[in-house]
Amino acid sequence: PPPPLINPDGTEDTSLHIGWRTEFRSMEMQLTDFENAAFTAFVVLTTRVIIAFDLNLYIPLSRVDANMQRAHSRNAAANGKFFFRRHMAPLEEGDDGFGVRYTSMFSAASNGGMRRTQSGSQFNEVDTDGISERRKNAPFHMGANEEENSYEEMTMAEIMTGKGDYFPGLIPLIRAYLDYIKCDTFTLARVNQYMDLIEKRASGVLVTPATWMRKFVREHPGYKNDSVITEAIAYDLMVACKEIGEGTRHVPELLGDLTFDQITTEGAYDVKLDSKLVHDNCQLLDLLKRYSGRISSERSTNEKSFRRQSSSGAW
Repeated sequence: PPPPLINPDGTEDTSLHIGWRTEFRSMEMQLTDFENAAFTAFVVLTTRVIIAFDLNLYIPLSRVDANMQRAHSRNAAANGKFFFRRHMAPLEEGDDGFGVRYTSMFSAASNGGMRRTQSGSQFNEVDTDGISERRKNAPFHMGANEEENSYEEMTMAEIMTGKGDYFPGLIPLIRAYLDYIKCDTFTLARVNQYMDLIEKRASGVLVTPATWMRKFVREHPGYKNDSVITEAIAYDLMVACKEIGEGTRHVPELLGDLTFDQITTEGAYDVKLDSKLVHDNCQLLDLLKRYSGRISSERSTNEKSFRRQSSSGAW
């Protein structure tokens, strides 16, 4: 079980525990703010997907170590294969005419089926270890839950977009989650841009920053194919990275059609974040009144429409 809860007096409460903690280890900093935002949003949304859809992504730690080693290979994002869990959700029991057959609950969505899994408050309840009744009561399929058969090798494109009818992919799951929570149109449009970038990177349509940097060095006039990065090459590479980050250099093979406004120091926020105590309460109340009274145009329009319908007896 997870570590026990520590009481204020320092003693351990063995009847309760703090729950497991999961650490996401993302890649290094990207060249643009957009890329950093995309991967940050992806990681956060993946955590919500795992919790909301009760998914299990466990694989043996030895395979996690193997994935780390494989990730160091050249162009691993586009050409490499990584161990990933085959069935993230409990299997469902069916009948193929020759006995009991177990399939992924996701296959119904992939094959256009309308089968519904069990639902109801009792079935969706979780125990003290955070395990749902749906998962605990799922049929056990020999081979699906055994350590050596719970995972398989997948490309990054398959991990992100799906494989067969049993593994839907992380990006479709994120899109399903956004639909589930009824994400607003403005946010959804931006997140879709983020997901499109990640999908294109995973499929090899767009190169990774590492691939672009290697190409830049190989094509530099000062490179002699001797694995020596001279000061001139390093300087030109840093200038190019700076220009990409500031939006003054567009690299289609890295970012596709994405373009960004140039980042400048003009109008930068240079006011010190003062922490002096506000002694004038009237000034504070005036500021609060000014900003608490703000209503978005959409909300204002909706409220006016509601009042008109109410006065006309439409309700």
